[in-house]
Amino acid sequence: MPISPWRALSPDNGDHYLAFERRFRYVVEDPEHTWRRVWIPTVIACPVCEADTGLRLAYMSGVDAVVEAACPVGHTWVETRVDVSQWMAYCRFRAGSQEFDWLWLIEAGFGEEPPPPIDYAKELRTAAGEVAKYGKRKAKAKVRREVRKVKKKVRNEAMRPVAAVLRTAWAMQSGGVEPVKASRRRPAPKPPKTPPVSAYRKAYGVQAPEKGPKCLACEDSGQITAPGISVPCTECDGPAAAALAAAERRAERARQGKDERRPATSK
Repeated sequence: MPISPWRALSPDNGDHYLAFERRFRYVVEDPEHTWRRVWIPTVIACPVCEADTGLRLAYMSGVDAVVEAACPVGHTWVETRVDVSQWMAYCRFRAGSQEFDWLWLIEAGFGEEPPPPIDYAKELRTAAGEVAKYGKRKAKAKVRREVRKVKKKVRNEAMRPVAAVLRTAWAMQSGGVEPVKASRRRPAPKPPKTPPVSAYRKAYGVQAPEKGPKCLACEDSGQITAPGISVPCTECDGPAAAALAAAERRAERARQGKDERRPATSK
């Protein structure tokens, strides 16, 4: 009976199915050792095409009596050399169930062959080759870029007299008007100007806020008044002192020449 490749490993449901990319090995007890048990891993292969990679093994609890196997070509056979209990234990191990009583089976070599060790020397040689190829491509690209620049400059210099003759002929044909030279690069767009706040107020009809007094205690009057009392303000110098200070600032600016007005030009 063919084994469906769409089956999934589910030991809890009785379906013990696994597909192997590398070779699968079962273990056989070594008869030469009598004092201790030694297991010999043996590779399984298809009896028809002798394929030993890409095999699929399956066993359904309560349905199958032995483990069935299939090769990538499609040949199926009954694999009686694989012990059912060992196969079920290996499937539980692959499903994530760690059973310490069966760890000896994994150590003996039962199951799929481990991947070959990484050849670091080969990997380094391959990486060095790739880096050398990348550097060679970059160097060639740089040389070609420089050659293209020189060729373009030489071609432009060679075509300069021809272009001058063509411009002269075009000017004579059009009545002596030189062609308009269009710039290759477009001018950068100017950033939009943000209107002032007064423009928004004028557009929306909003009145400008009135400027309040500088001293909140006396409201620039110099006196704090209340029903029956009137005392001088200690928070500010009063309106007279403010006016005097403003006059002094104006006089200082006039002495420094900063307050001079430009003479009006008559049209």
